[in-house]
Amino acid sequence: MCIHCFHVIIQHLFHDGDGTIMQPSLLDDISPDTECPLFVTWDKKHSSDYRLRGCIGTLSPRSLKQALSDYAAISAFRDHRFHPISKHEVSHLRVGVSLLVNYETCNDCLDWAVGTHGIIIKFYYDGRHYNATFLPEVAQDHGWNQRQTIAQLVYKAGYHHGEVTSDLLAAIHCTRYQSSKYKLTFEEYVQAIGKDPTIHTTTHHDTEKRDRNWRQFFGS
Repeated sequence: MCIHCFHVIIQHLFHDGDGTIMQPSLLDDISPDTECPLFVTWDKKHSSDYRLRGCIGTLSPRSLKQALSDYAAISAFRDHRFHPISKHEVSHLRVGVSLLVNYETCNDCLDWAVGTHGIIIKFYYDGRHYNATFLPEVAQDHGWNQRQTIAQLVYKAGYHHGEVTSDLLAAIHCTRYQSSKYKLTFEEYVQAIGKDPTIHTTTHHDTEKRDRNWRQFFGS
């Protein structure tokens, strides 16, 4: 699944979406009827650690085959928190695919375990509905406890009305879930497929295309 996600963005960035390196057979073992909520996360390496570069998914079941392709691209190029991923960043990336399972309604907004559960919160304030989610690893990666995590998630939902009070916490509807997460760095991706597909070899077709573009540009 992670290899497929790299295929998707490399095809878009380096091969003009022409399908040159796509290998749909990678997903042949997945039944067309298989559905699952999922998130695709891109992290970028900075010195010795990785930092978030894009993360988008769906909390509702989607066809796994189609959703992997869709959210690999959406999280890479359409996460509004970041600029779209560019060519020069690809070799520094790590992709993660989280398949979400075991949805359970919480007794309250603290009825979940850091490092085990992801959470979805929903609440209503001043005529507006709010909702947001954190995947299971988020709180642990940031060193947050439950209350800190809920406060950060409330702000992520778009709530900007001051402190997160006890009354607000009591009004939050919370769902917990778990995930199976798969990760792959670019180096592992290259090793798995046996080549670096970002290294472009100029072909006769490429030369003709380049010359045609030049003629159009100079009006000849």
